[in-house]
Amino acid sequence: MPEFSTRFLEIHSDYAWDFDWVKKALAFIRDHDLTGLVFHQNDVVDRVTYPSGLFAKGQSFANIHDRYRAIHRDLYAYAARERGMAVLRRDYMKRVIELADRQGTQVWFENKELWFHDAMLEFNPQVFKNGALCPNEPVWWDYIGTKYDDLFSDIGGIAGIITAPATRESRLSISGHRCRCELCRSTPPEAWYGRLLTTMYERIKAAGKTLVVRDFVFDLKTQTEIATVMEELPDDVIICLKNTPHDYYPTFPNNPRIGKVGRHRQWIEYDVMAQYFGWGIGPSHMVDDMRARFDYAERHGVEGVLIRTDWEALQNHTAFQTPNLLNLYAASALAVDRETPKRKIYRDWLSGEGYLEADATETEVEEAVDWAIALWGDSWEIVRRALYTNDCVFSDSSTYPVSLSHAWWLAEEKNSLRDWDPTKEHAMDADEPNVHRILAEKDEALRRVEALKDVVARRPKALTDAAHEDFRGRIEVFRRYIRGFREIGHACILTKYVTENTEPSPFRAEARRMLDQRLEGLLDLAAEFRDFRKRSDHSYTTYIALGSDRLEVLHDDLTRRLAAANESESASGI
Repeated sequence: MPEFSTRFLEIHSDYAWDFDWVKKALAFIRDHDLTGLVFHQNDVVDRVTYPSGLFAKGQSFANIHDRYRAIHRDLYAYAARERGMAVLRRDYMKRVIELADRQGTQVWFENKELWFHDAMLEFNPQVFKNGALCPNEPVWWDYIGTKYDDLFSDIGGIAGIITAPATRESRLSISGHRCRCELCRSTPPEAWYGRLLTTMYERIKAAGKTLVVRDFVFDLKTQTEIATVMEELPDDVIICLKNTPHDYYPTFPNNPRIGKVGRHRQWIEYDVMAQYFGWGIGPSHMVDDMRARFDYAERHGVEGVLIRTDWEALQNHTAFQTPNLLNLYAASALAVDRETPKRKIYRDWLSGEGYLEADATETEVEEAVDWAIALWGDSWEIVRRALYTNDCVFSDSSTYPVSLSHAWWLAEEKNSLRDWDPTKEHAMDADEPNVHRILAEKDEALRRVEALKDVVARRPKALTDAAHEDFRGRIEVFRRYIRGFREIGHACILTKYVTENTEPSPFRAEARRMLDQRLEGLLDLAAEFRDFRKRSDHSYTTYIALGSDRLEVLHDDLTRRLAAANESESASGI
């Protein structure tokens, strides 16, 4: 029996609406023994339904075409652009589900609630209170119920709904609103989550489908609030948990909610594209991490995994287009058999993606596997030392921070590791020993990535010309990307040390000298990246990652901080 009985590939971008791309995903699912396809868009349900409860309240319809027959004039008046889109998307999804059903693949929708059509606000102005939207107005529950009734009457082949009620990424939620009315002040978050999920569950259950609730939250307090509600949901509701708390940060501990969901079945989520660890621009092969995370999950009662292949903020960018596709091969294999050898995963990836010559001998293929592991196998250890600082998040979803306060906000507030690991309380401090640790960490990242230049030059005989040229170009980008983080890491911690640490030390003069070099290095790299952009032709995401504008903005921010600190010292006579 497979280790995980549920093994889903997740599309979290507008590739969900690209029919050829979806067929590619379905082919991968079929060939790699996955069991389902998840379309994850915050508004996916709203994209394939009309707000019929607003225009034809209390009326019954056979399907979306029958609804459209009755409300097309109102739709044109209130949503001229969207008038015909929902019906076309519904028909598109029906065809996708037909193809998936032929090969035994389930199709699920994943969204965030509350989401709604704009017309909802015009029909119900009472939801505005002192300029803010109120999430507690009773009209929301009727609207949500009708939306899911319409969905399942139109697209009966959906297996179920995966939803996240506690994130601030929906249009409206008790965890992300600005209403200060008496109803909002007196309603505990747990009560709101319970009302929403009960409303959804009743409609989803009545349609013979399954509700899955995610614990995707931004802080420990909200996780505790939603966890209380999750445990009280009916037993047939499945709980879905990111493998690490808050988001996909590989340096974070296992999600503490795993194994603590009461009587509920549970799934985990794993990101193979790498939103927070390089996007595949800085490749990160996660076989060892994945094996350990999956093993932990299975030992704590998890029976399924969602494998995310892209991210909504990076359209037309996916693990399928970078060396991180190896992670999808690994996740698919390890979800079935946790003991799958790393060499087999690499071999399947090289072979499956056409990287090997057709007439290569067994010995030559094995040499190519050795080479690929030497080239990419420790890539995460490079990214870890560059994009994280003492394991704290030190990037903005893998892009360069643009100020000192931005970097520390990312590390200590927005993506706080110390919330989940108290030993990291002082991980970002600028005391002298910690400064030396951080400087050494960034230097080691650079040393490791520079060593790959020699590895990629030792091309194995079995590798095709196209594959070698592709890998060589990716290493060239990888080296630049990590150099950027090394300069940033040094410049930021040295600025913090020089401007905030007043302890006398012989290191201060050396720190200032190094800082001047790093500040100059930021500008040099920005110029180099801008020139590279002019003379190369990579994916657009490459040039976002090599953010010359970001480097210059950071340089100016650090320079201003130093000037302000110098003025303060002069004024105080130091």
